Amino acid sequence: MSEVGVDREEFIVNRALDEQRGSQRRAYAALGRLLEQAVTDGLPAISWTITDGCSGPTLVGECIAVDPVQRQDDFEVWRRAISAEAWPGGLRRGEGVHFHASVADEEGVSISITAEILAEEV
Repeated sequence: MSEVGVDREEFIVNRALDEQRGSQRRAYAALGRLLEQAVTDGLPAISWTITDGCSGPTLVGECIAVDPVQRQDDFEVWRRAISAEAWPGGLRRGEGVHFHASVADEEGVSISITAEILAEEV
């Protein structure tokens, strides 16, 4: 492979890495804003994951309260706080339910809130 080809490959790889870093920075900044909102609005604690999916930077907040009723309540509180659109009625998984709501923020970060109610908790 010629030196020009290597430079082009390096350019492509470096550009992809720069885009990924930019996506991660936007996701971290969005998480910071959400955590500030949680403190200001007294929102319940949930678990957060930052990913860089095929569709861009994504934050997933998982409601993890031990009590399933509280878990669903936490989901609703967060869903309303970020104005996320919920999947109507959640997704049925056997006898359990997976609640999911999502919204994109002003920086293009996809934010999802989830809660899992297991069959044995219903």
